[in-house]
Amino acid sequence: MHILYASLVGDEHLTAAQRRTLGEIRAGQPLSMSDGLTSTGAGSRRQHKNFQSAQDWVSAFFDKGAEEVLGYYADDFVWEDIEFMQTITTKEDLYKAFVVFNNSGPESPFGVHKFQVLTYDGGPSGESRGVKASGPMPADWEGYEADYNRFANNIFLGANLDYDEWGYMQWIWKATHNEDFFGMPAAGKTTVTRGTTTQMYKNGKIVRCRTHWNFREFAMQLGIIPPPDEAWRNNPGLNAH
Repeated sequence: MHILYASLVGDEHLTAAQRRTLGEIRAGQPLSMSDGLTSTGAGSRRQHKNFQSAQDWVSAFFDKGAEEVLGYYADDFVWEDIEFMQTITTKEDLYKAFVVFNNSGPESPFGVHKFQVLTYDGGPSGESRGVKASGPMPADWEGYEADYNRFANNIFLGANLDYDEWGYMQWIWKATHNEDFFGMPAAGKTTVTRGTTTQMYKNGKIVRCRTHWNFREFAMQLGIIPPPDEAWRNNPGLNAH
């Protein structure tokens, strides 16, 4: 996803105001920003997340700015892009990852990205909670301890963060690339792919946020890998007669 550009961002990409904001975050100073919550008016109870709040979140990175995005998250949170094992657990890193996209125009070297939510599921969690595996690594993973732990450590990250609501959204992502995408021949091309984001909320703030997107489709459009072979559909040995 677009977070991969974060390592390319330097001070030269930031305005003086954005550098000041980054300094305030590092200093732990309170920031004046929206909390990303939906309410029905003064004195009303907070509404649960819904389709519109999901669209607001996914478009905030590009339409509202990184300062706005910070308000959607609790102080303790986990943000993860599973495809590239990119993990964020602090608001400083979250700001660094997305500030470069603030009001980025069509000439931005980081490209132009548009997201559209198509479905949303969610609601209060009630008594239902995620269950974390316990005990040592199963014996049948012997010899693969490093791989097991490498993935398990990310999966377990944030498992102790309590939540009172959950949300699951499916979206499509259109990216117009002005430069190559981490060694992949993307400059001058537009890719469209789909993805999902699962979020857990506490008092309306995001405590867990994990995204998974179809990298295979992305790479196919860049000509890196071939389309999937679906010859199994016409396997003569399995055709009914």
